[in-house]
Amino acid sequence: MNLDRHTQLDARLRDATRADSRITHALAYGSFTQGTADEFSDLEYWLYLEPDAEFDVHKWLEKLTPVLHGVVNEFGAFNAILSGLLRVELHAVPNTSLGELESWGNEHLFPERMLVKDADGRLAAALEKLTAKPPPQPEAQATLDRLLNWLTFGLNVLARGERIRAHGLLWWIQGGLLTLAAVKSGHAEYLQSPARLAERRLDAETLSRYTGVTGGVDDLEQVYANAMAWTLELAESLGLTVNAELAGDLQERARVGGSP
Repeated sequence: MNLDRHTQLDARLRDATRADSRITHALAYGSFTQGTADEFSDLEYWLYLEPDAEFDVHKWLEKLTPVLHGVVNEFGAFNAILSGLLRVELHAVPNTSLGELESWGNEHLFPERMLVKDADGRLAAALEKLTAKPPPQPEAQATLDRLLNWLTFGLNVLARGERIRAHGLLWWIQGGLLTLAAVKSGHAEYLQSPARLAERRLDAETLSRYTGVTGGVDDLEQVYANAMAWTLELAESLGLTVNAELAGDLQERARVGGSP
């Protein structure tokens, strides 16, 4: 595994950040700061600016490396694609947003690797406070409750004949199932991103069950039947609560080839 390119670009980005007076605070995050990066990983940063600063994040990055494609994603962050499909994610926000760090999760947090620039010590203090928070706990019942909602939604639109829509809703169902399966296995290290490193964390049986809740648009009756069955099995094995009438309705609707 060769991370020389990531390491060199990270160093240039950190140097440029420290040299730019418009940026008062900056931190890196993601797999590169967690020690789990590989050659396919992104580089990710938050840049906190003087409130009235004019800052074009695209032009700023292009001074450091050629950008093949740049776009503001659905969550307001600038994403750049460099040669070789290396992605860089940059959030550029006023430093009045530093207080929002309090709401971050603290999974795999390494302040000494994350801290890039701190003009007044506020960022270091915020990261220290964040690391002192109790680690996130699996909220299995809440996860199941959301999963039951998405499963019902998907089964209803499938029964209506909206197969493409039902296929898209599987993303939410799969995420809920992966989270509960990880909790059951004791490998719930990535509660905020349950698919991350799933192949390394989860056992062969769980991965096989997951395969059964994937498939194409033509496979949805079987996929949803598998998802429903796995949901109820996980709920029982984890001692979670499912309304009995709801469970019966789901089983009825999810019968392969069934109709509402």
